[in-house]
Amino acid sequence: MNRAWMCTSVVAAAVAMGMLAGPAKAVRELRVATAAPQNTPWGKWFDSVAKKVEEVSGGRLKLTTFYGSQLGDEQTVIRQVIRGRIDIAGQSNTATSLVVPEFALLAAPYLWDSPEHADCVFDKHVGKIYGQMLEDAGLVLLTYVEVGQMILFTRKPVHVPVDLKGMKIRAAPTKASVLFFEQAGANPVPLGTLDAMPALKTGNVNGATWPTVYGIAIGTQKLAPHVTLTRHSHQIGTLTVSRKVWRKLSDDERGWLREGAKLVGFLRKGIRGAENALVGKIRKAGVPVYQPTDTEMTKWRALGPPAQRALVKAIGGRANEIWPEIQSAIAACRS
Repeated sequence: MNRAWMCTSVVAAAVAMGMLAGPAKAVRELRVATAAPQNTPWGKWFDSVAKKVEEVSGGRLKLTTFYGSQLGDEQTVIRQVIRGRIDIAGQSNTATSLVVPEFALLAAPYLWDSPEHADCVFDKHVGKIYGQMLEDAGLVLLTYVEVGQMILFTRKPVHVPVDLKGMKIRAAPTKASVLFFEQAGANPVPLGTLDAMPALKTGNVNGATWPTVYGIAIGTQKLAPHVTLTRHSHQIGTLTVSRKVWRKLSDDERGWLREGAKLVGFLRKGIRGAENALVGKIRKAGVPVYQPTDTEMTKWRALGPPAQRALVKAIGGRANEIWPEIQSAIAACRS
């Protein structure tokens, strides 16, 4: 057989196979930013979302996640997402409220009967209230991000609200957190994550409030060794895509992102499991962890309604319009 003819036949076959296979499908990569370190429940969730998106897209859509504020703090990142310079970000209620102030209503003290009650409201009702508002601000909502229950870390024991009277407490830099501690008779000092621990070390504050997992993970109990499980606010953040980026995505790509975001139950389970495990761990290590009695919790929860009303007034904007919708959703999830 002629060698030249054989070579020609091999080339022709290869070309034919290439034509049958069609052109290689393009892979789109999107950058995801989060303040969470990778070895936390949030980090594991972001890993799972990226894995799911790649799986359902057959490798045609990939998410590259930047952990531990590598692309900037939450306030910086959410503005970069709006501009389209970062594609996707997961952020706290605090950061979300920077662009939609009314979102802070969801961090109002003692708004929910239980974590499951909050789940119902977020899964069935909240998207209808805030979805368009977020989009108008330049963000497309994919899902909500479980942050967890807020608790207290103080230098001296705190069992009931009156024990806080006159104490300087690091509050989250939000109206919801500040108004709650004012209602309790404390002197709230709103501080971001970078300033809070130095303030505890120097004595500029006598205690701090944090989400359970975050507060214990950074060692707040070493500086403020009395932990009170007030669970006064259930913090929920958001996972959002830049509206500018969203408009460039195909229907398939949008669907793949939505599919990955359905893993919200995985994160809820991880955070709640970590809360129980970490509280148990520090208690075993000798840290005084106090669970208020039912009677004491009644006193804590009594701070909720007046602080909620003050929050609605302080936020302004559409808060007066949205608050009744939230209340209706709360009632619906109790039935």
